[in-house]
Amino acid sequence: MPAGRYTLTVDPAGARVAAGDDEALCNGAQTLIQLVQCAGAVLPALGVEDWPDLPDRGYYLDCSRGRVPTLARLKAVADLLCRYKINQWQLYIEHTYLFRNLSEAWRDGTPLTADDILELDDYCAARHIELVPSLASFGHMYKILSTKTCCELCELPDSEKIPFGYAYAGAHHTLNVSHPRALEFVLGLIDEYRPLFRSRKFNICADETFDLGRGRSKALADEVGEKTLYIRHVKALCDHLVAQGCTPMFWGDILWRFPQSCAELPPQTICLNWGYRPDQPEDAIRAMAEQGIPQYACPGVCGWNHWVPVYRDAYRNIRTMCAHAHKYRAVGLLNTDWGDYGHINDPRLSLPGILYGAAFGWDACPAEQAELNRAISRLAYGDATGTLADALTDLSGHEVFPWAAAVHWLEGDDARRAKVLAKLDLSGVAAANAAVAAARDRVLACAAALPAGHKEIVALVCVTAEGVQLWNEIGAWVAGPRQENPALADRLEHWYALYLAQWRQTSRESGLPNLTRFIARYADLLRGRQVGAVDTPALPDFG
Repeated sequence: MPAGRYTLTVDPAGARVAAGDDEALCNGAQTLIQLVQCAGAVLPALGVEDWPDLPDRGYYLDCSRGRVPTLARLKAVADLLCRYKINQWQLYIEHTYLFRNLSEAWRDGTPLTADDILELDDYCAARHIELVPSLASFGHMYKILSTKTCCELCELPDSEKIPFGYAYAGAHHTLNVSHPRALEFVLGLIDEYRPLFRSRKFNICADETFDLGRGRSKALADEVGEKTLYIRHVKALCDHLVAQGCTPMFWGDILWRFPQSCAELPPQTICLNWGYRPDQPEDAIRAMAEQGIPQYACPGVCGWNHWVPVYRDAYRNIRTMCAHAHKYRAVGLLNTDWGDYGHINDPRLSLPGILYGAAFGWDACPAEQAELNRAISRLAYGDATGTLADALTDLSGHEVFPWAAAVHWLEGDDARRAKVLAKLDLSGVAAANAAVAAARDRVLACAAALPAGHKEIVALVCVTAEGVQLWNEIGAWVAGPRQENPALADRLEHWYALYLAQWRQTSRESGLPNLTRFIARYADLLRGRQVGAVDTPALPDFG
């Protein structure tokens, strides 16, 4: 048979899987496992011939901006990806790998080590998953560029003197590519990291270079243009990788507006075209396709900056982006799972979004969310009622005081705080919290139908639901009048102790010190202690 294709036959003589290659054989075995899960010991007679509509079906996990997963958790994710026929995985790394000369950046971040990567790469290869290295090399280098060791490479001066803040770190993180050592520095990181992987692909990221041409590189940007400044650095990185026999990948948010500029990059370079709106337009993917540029469509599980992923938005976004991918013949799908502002979203709650991506990456024919939720409930959670994923869906969308608003309010000055509150409608806290309680109770009702080994979702949902309700109440308190409320502070701290226990089930300590300080500042405010804004320069409004 052709590579990638398998057949599954069940008849009175038994069940047989045949395939054109080892990966397809593994995929056929996963289908047989799912059939056994649904039908039990007596399987229906059937014949299946199947193959994926997209050859590369990936998952992208943020391991830098708050959470570094334990190795055990990473292996559990690999098992999940294999079970649902996802054959590519990228871990997003900024500073959370133990680079030889960057101890100042990773010293408090419990980083991944070379042994971790090598062991995980072996584990993934045995499950037909390509573990692709992904490394920030232009934007999103905040932690590295704010160290005394590397601050001279930062686009903005005095980066090492500015105290940490989630909002500032999210906005100011760009490499000063006019510095004579900048390119050499990044190439050194790539050359240290790349050999740990079997994959011949490498994602240089290069996204959201917000400060480019606004600081130390302004004179050069004024001379040659910001676009030229950007493409020069990206091209140099891509050329370096191609010379080593690798296929470069980069995020397309800068260049999709100038797709003709991609012609300056090596022709095998893959553009990662992301967009997270539920009805994401096809403009960017179409523009790259018209230029003949290889690309992946990159939707998201919509969990970042939420305690509960917005599952309805995730379903629509993934379905829409996969449709664009099939229409414009993208070579792959990369379903993203970010961790902005401390990665407060528990990665286990991303499961439905991951599986939406698995479904639409494999099959161009769309399935309705209710149908997928029933399958996810039974296959991924072992829920005999088939209703758990629907209950999780009902749990989402009730965050009246979203995490991003909590960050910008606490870390902002009076003007920014007023702007944050002006965008919120905090009158619906009671209704939102009642809806959260009802959805939590639906999850609890499923608990008896869950088999051993699948019940951890119940405790996680209870802690998460309480967190949503608490932060909604904190939002109402923030809106004023802000009278002392030590009882709410007590509840916040008790809840956070439970949240920490959940965090440590999947993740290293990583970003917890920053998060703990942040939570403590809110608790202090609730008790009447005056806590000023983070002493940082005014943040630009990037929308």
